[in-house]
Amino acid sequence: MLGKAGNEVVRRNQQSFAFADTGNRRARKFDPSVKSNLFLAVLPEPETALQAVEIGRHLSLEFGLSRNFRSHELMHVSLNPIGAYPRLPEDVVFAVCAAMANVHAMPFEMSFDRAMSFANGYARPLVLSSALRSEEMMDLHVQLAKEMWSAGLIFSYNPRFLPHMTLLYDEKTVPERELAEPLRWTVREFVLVHSLVGEGRHEYLGRWPLLG
Repeated sequence: MLGKAGNEVVRRNQQSFAFADTGNRRARKFDPSVKSNLFLAVLPEPETALQAVEIGRHLSLEFGLSRNFRSHELMHVSLNPIGAYPRLPEDVVFAVCAAMANVHAMPFEMSFDRAMSFANGYARPLVLSSALRSEEMMDLHVQLAKEMWSAGLIFSYNPRFLPHMTLLYDEKTVPERELAEPLRWTVREFVLVHSLVGEGRHEYLGRWPLLG
């Protein structure tokens, strides 16, 4: 399958998707050479993103957390990582976009009913998630991974995939707590996100509507 080694695309042996090596999932150390991060995600509706920011503000005040909230424009729910690169790899973007054109799924409701901190070293992400894992999100996660595998791309598949939306990062831990009202919206598309590392900015390099 195709992977990145420096600026070159390398061929790896094809193998069954069910037993494919999806890479090392351990936390990665900061790499100053990384300027571009690519991943597939779903985006909340604008009003929903603003509601998520407000939830973050309330929790920050209650627990004395960082005021460095994630902008509503950066709110997203990650589906599948693509990779981190010193610069935008146009060949990878082209290959991913071609593979994603084969994805078929119906629109579905996304719902987060609780907030919690993930254990992740010093900077713990405060996230919104759900007690019940979304079957539709899991199906989409698997389908994207399969399409990338079929196209010969490095892919990520996690059988314990837990959809979540990160609000902020802080060294303090917020215990899991139920929201007064769930955050809900209808997912109608997924996108290829180009995160410009260090700039606090996202570009969307591809959009694919969920049309069934």
